[in-house]
Order: sequence, then structure tokens, then C-alpha cells
Amino acid sequence: MKRIKTEMTSKERLTAYQKGEEVDRIPVTLTASETGPLLYGIPISRCYFSVDDMVEVETRLAEDFGIDNMGMGLGLRTLPEALGCKLKYSQNNVSYIEKPAIESYGELEGRALPDITKDGRLPILVEAFERLADRFQEEKIISTGMAGPFTTAVSLVGTERFLRDSVRKKDEIRKLLRYSTDCVISCARDLHERLGISISLSEPMASGNIISKKQFQDLVLPYLSETVEAMNRFQGGTGIHICGKTKDRWDAIVESGISSFSIDNCENMEELKDAYGTRIGISGNVEPVDVLKNGTPEMIRQSVIRCLSQAVDNPKGFTLCPGCTTPVLTPKENLIALMNSAWIYGRHARKGQMPEGMKILETGGRKADEQSE
Repeated sequence: MKRIKTEMTSKERLTAYQKGEEVDRIPVTLTASETGPLLYGIPISRCYFSVDDMVEVETRLAEDFGIDNMGMGLGLRTLPEALGCKLKYSQNNVSYIEKPAIESYGELEGRALPDITKDGRLPILVEAFERLADRFQEEKIISTGMAGPFTTAVSLVGTERFLRDSVRKKDEIRKLLRYSTDCVISCARDLHERLGISISLSEPMASGNIISKKQFQDLVLPYLSETVEAMNRFQGGTGIHICGKTKDRWDAIVESGISSFSIDNCENMEELKDAYGTRIGISGNVEPVDVLKNGTPEMIRQSVIRCLSQAVDNPKGFTLCPGCTTPVLTPKENLIALMNSAWIYGRHARKGQMPEGMKILETGGRKADEQSE
């Protein structure tokens, strides 16, 4: 399968789309910088520490698939590692936290904020971003994503302990959240000032699968709102991704001041659009494992059609993407199928409108697919 070539650069497409102008196809993003190295024979564990490997993976993802985002994600663990968490690195899978950073809440007193020039892998990432900008700044908008204050706080002490202490040691947990909020804001601001990139947030631990709406209102919303407000001041708008069930807290998530919301494939984007589409952009939500990794091109085509049908005419804009991180060992052919379906059915897109490409469904929808086979 060959990828259909597009007419605009990613930077041209994203800039024009945000202005409300017509673009060649709907914007498409993938979160694949951490999971993509194996596509190119690069061990994931090596890529974490190699500027050359990071730049090569980002370059080849752009060349092979034409995705509209570029930039290594800080992910969920880069900031916690910089703050003292010990990570375990696997050759063929993503890292995980082996030992939390904080054993006693007393350690929070006077604890330093992150320094992007020396802590953890942050200096490596900074150099990689600078090299990407030198090479791609004319055709790509370079960005990154990082864990929000709640997920960062959980990482610093461990999930089980955090959830237990949120009931038994509420004052200490608030001190921890205060520290993690300051760290996220500081790190994001320093990265933006140094590199000129925008930063989005991920809060998987704020999912309805893990905490209640009441806990979200109490432990997540105040700190998330503060973080988003601070980030909006230096970058204009801040998006967020939250895994799992979130519908019962959509009102609070939007209240935090986010500019866009990437939702898991277990949620219905049309419902989100109908409730909040005049206030936020929406991103989503091709099934990452069952369809994107393990499915067929036909399953991917149907999922793209579903996504576009639900939310492509969102008044504040829509971006097609998987419902979560692109899984390790997702086949190249499936990623090409995603991009080709986005081109076919998202062709001639404009914010708030159904793209011209969706009209192909009225004539059976198969003829244009033959262009990509």
C-alpha cells in the first residue's frame, strides 16, 4: 500500500485550518515518538538517550506517514524522572517507574523545581528539539506533551500510596499537588521559552476508571485549572488527553480552561461536540489496539468514517488521531491506511464543516480507495 501524497505541508495545513480556511485534508496526529522506534529497527531503550535516534524517528515518521505533529513527547515519566523517580528501560517497550521519588512528604520542603538544562533526560530532549527545529521549522509545527500535575503527583509517590493518602493524609497530598503543579508549570514555561514549542497535557490518572468525579473536583480541577491558566498565558491555548471514561467530568474538564480535548475511543465524540463543541476543539479517537494495531485497512477505514461522522464538523475544530498512544509494533501498512482514509474522507476540510471527502460515501466510497492500493 502506498501513501497518497498531500498538497500542503503540515505547517500550512494546521495554520490555515485554525484560521478557518479550507485545507487539503483534515489534520491528523499520532503519539508515536516513544513507541515508533521499533518500526525502524531502533531499540526503544536506546532511543530514550540518543539525540540522533530521536531525530531519525521523528524524521522518518514525518516522511513515511505525513502526520501533522512533530516532536518527542515528554510523556508521563520524563518529568517525574527529572524529579527523582527511578525508571526501568526495556529494549522493546516503553519505560516504567521502578521506584517513586518521594518516600516522606517532608522531602517536599524546599525541594527544587526541575532544571531543563541538567535534570534527567530533559537536556537530551532539548538538544533533539533544537535539531528538529533547524531542519523542519519551515514545514512543521513542533510541539510536545507531558503529564499534568495530578498524574505527576501520583508518579512521585506511587499510585497505591497516593490514593490511600488522599483519604488519610489530605494535607500532605495537597502539598504534593502544590509541588507537582509548580513543577509542571516551570518545566513547560522553560521549554517554551527555550524552544518556542507548545505543550499539551495528559492526565490518565484523572480518568473515571481510577477516581470519582468528586475526587476529580477536589484533587484535579484546582491544580489543572491553575496549570492551564499559566500555560495559556505563554502559549495561547493548552490541550489535554485523558484516558478511559471521562463523560461524567466533561463539564469540569472544560471548566479548567483547556482549548482542546483528546478523548479515548470508549467515549462518543458526537456527544462531546454537542455539549461543548462551541468552546473546545476535539481530537480522537480511532481505536488504538483493536483497530489501528490489530485491525485491517478496512476496519481502519470504517473507524475513520465513524470519527469524522461524529466530530469533524465541530465548531472549534477537529483533529483525527488514535484514542491513545500509538501501540508498539503497529504495522506501517495500518498507519498508511489511516493517513489514506483521512485524505479520502477528510478531503477539503474546513473548521466547523463536513469535508467534501465525506460526500464520497454517497457514491459507495470504494473507488477512491483504489488509488492507495
